[in-house]
Amino acid sequence: MTAPVTARVTAFDRLRGLIMVLMAIDHAAFFIARVHPAETWAAPPPYYADVPAFLTRWLTHLCAPGFFMLMGIGLVWFAESRGPAGWSSGRITRFFVTRGAMLLLVQHVLENPAWLLGLASMDPTVGAAQPGLPGVPANVMLAFAVLSALGIAMIFWGMCRRLPLWAIGAVCGVAFWLSRVMLPDISESAEAIPVWKLLLFVPGQGGIVQNMYPWVIWLVPAGVGVALGRVFLREPQRVSAVAAAAAVVGVTTFVMMRLAGLGDVHTPADGVMGWLSVTKYPPSESFLALMLGLDLAIIAALSKWPSRWLAPLGVFGRVPFFFYLAHLWAFGVLSWAFPSGTSFAVMYLVWAVVIAALYPACAAYARFKFGKPSTSAWRIF
Repeated sequence: MTAPVTARVTAFDRLRGLIMVLMAIDHAAFFIARVHPAETWAAPPPYYADVPAFLTRWLTHLCAPGFFMLMGIGLVWFAESRGPAGWSSGRITRFFVTRGAMLLLVQHVLENPAWLLGLASMDPTVGAAQPGLPGVPANVMLAFAVLSALGIAMIFWGMCRRLPLWAIGAVCGVAFWLSRVMLPDISESAEAIPVWKLLLFVPGQGGIVQNMYPWVIWLVPAGVGVALGRVFLREPQRVSAVAAAAAVVGVTTFVMMRLAGLGDVHTPADGVMGWLSVTKYPPSESFLALMLGLDLAIIAALSKWPSRWLAPLGVFGRVPFFFYLAHLWAFGVLSWAFPSGTSFAVMYLVWAVVIAALYPACAAYARFKFGKPSTSAWRIF
């Protein structure tokens, strides 16, 4: 592997690791502090009493769009690397379909029980104060979240990875359009949502299904990643410059949409925090433009100015699946010590302890995983 390629991979691993660490803050807020705002289509953006509370939530918005984008980039790079190793196009496609299906299965078998720990340990009065989900409350048996959406995106783009760039853009445009026209009016937020709409377009709950990551709109950041992965492959020496240019486009698009009053289902509130508050469920145009732009700015910086002090982020970024499940179960167990929540100061202390404890475990798993051949089932995770 050449030096530019090594630096490129290191930068993307470190961004993935940073995303995992920031994501853990958001999950610590749910399990430990018992505070978890939701920026949904069904209600105006949450109000934050102070800047620390706002940043605790807002910074974690980088995570989901960034992770989908990195998945798309990694998908292209993996396919490119398997060809010289003798893999046929069909075998590569089967790998992505299998891995995507595994993510769907893991969502229900390994991830959801960890969230149930957090709910079971929560003081009922605290739970009653949490924001409700759109749709009609029901006995949810199938809860879909980010892993499911990642799995669907991996299957879709794994099969469509050879589309020309204009076709990828068209798919993303249609996904945006469909997701917007299928979204109910805010006045209908307490009405029943058909299951097919919950799965594909509208975050909420209904019947036995809950889904806050509808599958169609989250194809967009993954598609952006597929397109960028192609560009980065063609110009590995210019990763930093290309990422920086794309970051400027994303952030500028956000600013222009905000100034024009476009790109979100809600009108921004007054003040800086109100202006920066964006709808995540489903991700609005302004949400994705801003967060993908910031993620790309981080890639540009990490590619141009690598630092050995950031090496631990690379460790987390090389085993995101392991980190994801391990940190959820750690917080799920610890949540029993905080049934009514706690202060942000204590929450951040617990978060730091969990991150520090997971580092040697992630390093050990990385050595184990990458010591296996590329055909090993362990490489699927």
